[in-house]
Amino acid sequence: MKSIIIDIPRLGISASPHTGVADCRNLDIWSNPGVVKLNNLTAKKSTTVVGLVKWMVTNPATPAEKFALDDGGKVYKSLDSGVTWVLMTGFTANGHGNGLAIWKNYLFVAHDTKLDVCGDGTATGIVNANWTQDWTTAALVSDVLWHPMLVSKNDNKLYIGAGRYVVSLDEVSGQTFAPATAATYTLTEQALDLPPNYRIKCLEELGNNLMCGTWQGTNVYDLRIADIFPWDRSSPSFGQPVTLNEFGIHGMLNVGNQLIVLAGIGGTIYKCDGVNALPIGQIPSSIADLSGGKYLEWHPGALVSYKNRVFFGVSGGGTTAIPGMGVYSLMQTSKGTILTHEHTISTLTDGTSYVVKIGALLPVTRDNILIGWYDATPTASYGIDNITTTSFMTAYSGFFISPFYQIGSNNAEEKPIQVAFQLVRPMRANEGIKIDYRKDLTASFTNIGTYAYATVGANVSWSQVLNKTHDIKAGEFCQLKIYLTGTTTSPELKNVTLQ
Repeated sequence: MKSIIIDIPRLGISASPHTGVADCRNLDIWSNPGVVKLNNLTAKKSTTVVGLVKWMVTNPATPAEKFALDDGGKVYKSLDSGVTWVLMTGFTANGHGNGLAIWKNYLFVAHDTKLDVCGDGTATGIVNANWTQDWTTAALVSDVLWHPMLVSKNDNKLYIGAGRYVVSLDEVSGQTFAPATAATYTLTEQALDLPPNYRIKCLEELGNNLMCGTWQGTNVYDLRIADIFPWDRSSPSFGQPVTLNEFGIHGMLNVGNQLIVLAGIGGTIYKCDGVNALPIGQIPSSIADLSGGKYLEWHPGALVSYKNRVFFGVSGGGTTAIPGMGVYSLMQTSKGTILTHEHTISTLTDGTSYVVKIGALLPVTRDNILIGWYDATPTASYGIDNITTTSFMTAYSGFFISPFYQIGSNNAEEKPIQVAFQLVRPMRANEGIKIDYRKDLTASFTNIGTYAYATVGANVSWSQVLNKTHDIKAGEFCQLKIYLTGTTTSPELKNVTLQ
């Protein structure tokens, strides 16, 4: 057979193994283009979280302060940029955690029909002693799932989605906002009303408009209705909606004055200019099998800009396990959209056997991002992960799956006789490469060999003649799964060759 040089997945995950790389997880393809290495390790930093964290925010006046809200309405606080977390006290007990924001040095927490406010107006005043429970119970139309919040860059108002209404909160000119003093603010309970049955799930700004991402129904799969309503923040009604043929709008992010939109239940990512919406990315069915009625979930708090790319969480819908869940990134280039699975949660559960959900993301520094997650393995657990910048993924948990290569035919099956790989720097202690193969897309992968430092030594290349111990059976097709492992360093792989 002719030699096959398998380059690293520089263009990310392809739509199909017949057109390119089938999968790419926990790998860094960005730091040194043309070379792949492991991503930094994800490590659980929370010990008190007892629900799926759906919202996280940074205190802009005290950036080391981070706040998180779970789906049971509990509020958590970190004073050290997410390294440690404690459960706050004094907020409204029970209910749901529907929305979270910091405005005018106050923390706003939405629970169904209620707003709690915490703070004293100073940079360090968001503490347990400064809660005002049920600050207003009339402003929020009941929605037990979502009350997204947005602090406008255009007018510095706080906007809150409440069912089919938008609530606005403004500071009175010449006053300093104080929750206990009504003369300091204007609270408009129905600043905008949408048509009946719409539910606002996400808010974002595009130009001068507030964009309202909506859905209908009780479950995300109930109705194929997905509209983005633009509002100029002053007119009595909204402008022309952007309509997608999807099951709801679930997340929006302004990147370069265009919206990245997470819509529907099939893993499609769109780009919207305020008038048109076009698909730019897709979680492949070869990774996330959605047959038999399975579906994906998007969470509006799990869509952020980080490392000059769009990062978003992909969650299994309902209670059915779906493989490939975790934190993905997307970047648009002249060669198309590059999609890759950046981080598996710290438990290393990816949804194959148990449900995994990513509820919220929060960038911390250039190299750190917080991840709120739920893992059903085998008993429900919850957490907030952070990135460990001095450690890399271990236990061969970073890998990519090659395209599906034809190496022979029905009448002339072929058999590779040698496998080789090339690094761009010598292998170091605790590093390793592992290579598996399969002959068809339904088969399990079989190991060819594991090439750790003890075997390879400080070399930049290694070849293995295939024999009874290291073997690939003759066939028409071949696909490789190539794993990397490390600890404080990572292998830096350039290519793998079959011949």
